[in-house]
Amino acid sequence: MSKIILLDLDGVVIRRHKYFSEKYSEDFKIPLEEILPFFKSDYKKAAKGEISIREVLPSYLSKWGWKKTLDEFLSYWFESERTLDQNVLKEVKDLRKKGNRLYLVSDNEQERAKYVMEKIGLKKEFDGAFFSYKLGHTKGEPEFFQKVVTELKAKPSEVEYWDDDPKNVDVAKGVGINARVYTSFEDFKKSI
Repeated sequence: MSKIILLDLDGVVIRRHKYFSEKYSEDFKIPLEEILPFFKSDYKKAAKGEISIREVLPSYLSKWGWKKTLDEFLSYWFESERTLDQNVLKEVKDLRKKGNRLYLVSDNEQERAKYVMEKIGLKKEFDGAFFSYKLGHTKGEPEFFQKVVTELKAKPSEVEYWDDDPKNVDVAKGVGINARVYTSFEDFKKSI
């Protein structure tokens, strides 16, 4: 029987080495305390589709000592978070060949969503994607998963979801989705 499977982008499909804020802090010797306010406020708004990071980033970049253009900054940022887990992608391909439908889910704003789907090419690897900026909610909110299930025209119990963040898994379970914590590719392959 075919399944509907949701996979978290960062932490499952893309391997996370460290948060971008940590990388920028290390690369440019900017205290993390100067970078985090962006991610705790304006980025969260952008991740819900309330604002564009293009509107708000320039004021932060001047504080962070960035000397190049906004587009060069976005390129530096997105390129630092694009290491695909080839084992997961091969499994996605195999699962889709067997008739399963696979979708990406992610708390992301519009610019990075477009980047991962088009520039990295994940649009070809999945049946679709659900990004927080389009849904107006993040994975930490039940409304995110309620909207996903509605768009899929499925019952929550018909959907399987994998995320490396146990909090997101708990929220999805609360909606009735068969959600699992992603700990390793080996565990995922055995359980899927």
